[in-house]
Amino acid sequence: MKKKTLFFLVALFNLAANYAHPVTPTYFKMLHLDNSVFGTAFAVMSFGIFIASPFWSKITGLVNSKSVIAIGCIGYAIAQFLFAVGHTTSLILIGRLLAGLACGAFFVGVLNYIVNLSSETNRGANLTLNATIQTVASALGYFVGGMLGAYNVYLSFAVQVIQLTLVGILFYLLLEKDSQNTDSLQLSLILKESNPLKRLEDGRLFMNKAFALLFSVSILLYLGYTAFDQSFNYYLKDIFNLSSSFNGIFKGAIGIISLIVNTSIGLYLMKNTKISKSLIYVLLGASTLMVLILFSHHLTAYVISSCIFYGFYALSTPLLQDLITQEAQVEIRNLVLGFYQSTQSLGQILGAYLAGIIYNFSPQAPFSLAFLALLGAFLCSLFYRRMYRI
Repeated sequence: MKKKTLFFLVALFNLAANYAHPVTPTYFKMLHLDNSVFGTAFAVMSFGIFIASPFWSKITGLVNSKSVIAIGCIGYAIAQFLFAVGHTTSLILIGRLLAGLACGAFFVGVLNYIVNLSSETNRGANLTLNATIQTVASALGYFVGGMLGAYNVYLSFAVQVIQLTLVGILFYLLLEKDSQNTDSLQLSLILKESNPLKRLEDGRLFMNKAFALLFSVSILLYLGYTAFDQSFNYYLKDIFNLSSSFNGIFKGAIGIISLIVNTSIGLYLMKNTKISKSLIYVLLGASTLMVLILFSHHLTAYVISSCIFYGFYALSTPLLQDLITQEAQVEIRNLVLGFYQSTQSLGQILGAYLAGIIYNFSPQAPFSLAFLALLGAFLCSLFYRRMYRI
C-alpha cells in the first residue's frame, strides 16, 4: 500500500469536503430559504449515507476500493456543484442526498482499502492514523472554507468542486488495486444484500436489555449532538450575524480541541477508569453544558459554553464505542458494530430534521431538544451501570 500517497489524498479530500460547511448558513440566509432547511439538508445527507453505505461495502468486492473512492470524490464534487447552483429548496435537497451517497462511497472505500492492504500488525495503526488525519484535515478545511467565504460564498464552493474532482482522479491514478472477487459476486445479489434496514433486523440475533440500553444511549447522544451542532452554525449567523470566517475559525479550533481532549483525557479514562462510570459523568457534563448554552444570551458565554460542550462530546463517543465492543462477544461483534452505526445514523437524521423544524418556533428550541436527548442518554447510561456494574 502506498501509505503516504493514500493518507495525503485522504487529507486533501477531508480538507475540501469541509470548505462549504462554514458558509452554508450565510448561503441559506442569502437565498432567503426557510429556517428549517439547514436541518432538513443535513438530515437528507445523513439519510443518503445510511442507505448507501451497505451498497458500497458490497460493491468494493465487485470492482475495487480505489474505484469506489474515486466515485465518491467526483460524486461529491457534482453534488456540491448542484448545491451551489440550485437556488431552490428542492434542488439543494437533491444535492444533499447525492452528497450523502457519495460520502458513503468515499468513507467505506477508504476503510476497505486500508483493511485489505494492511498487514495484521499495522492495520490498527493505519486505521487510527486515518481517523486522526480526517479529524485534523476536517478542522483545517472548516477554517479555510470560512476564510474563502469571507471574500465570496461561491469561492468556497468553486475551490471545493475543483479540488474534489482532482483528488478523485488522483485516487484512481495513483493507488494500486486492492483485492476483488468478481467471480462470486453479482450485481443483483449485491443490491439484494445492501438493504440498510437489514442491519436493524440483525439486532434480533443478539438484542438483550444491556444492548437495548446502550443503543438507546447511542440514538439519544447522536440526536442531541446533531440537533445542537447543526443549529449552532445557523444560530451564529441568524442571531449574532457573524461572518463565515468566524464560523470557520471556531469550528476549526473545535476540531483541534477535540483531538487534544481525546488523546489526553480520553486515553486516561479508557485506560484507568471504569468505562461505564466515566460515560455517566461525561454525559452528565454534556447535559449540564447544554443548560448553560440555553441561558447564554451573550456571544462570549455562548461560545465558551459551546467549546466545553464539544469537549465533552469528543470524550463520549469513544467511551460508548468501547462499552458496546466490550458487551459484544467476538462472534457477533461485526453485527453489533453494524447495528451501532445504524443507530448513529438514525440519531443524526432525527436530530437534524427535528432541529430544523422546531427552529422556526424558537431559535432556542433545538438546544432544548438537545438537552432532553442528552439527559435521556445520561439516564440510560445510569440504568445500565446500576444493572450490570461493568
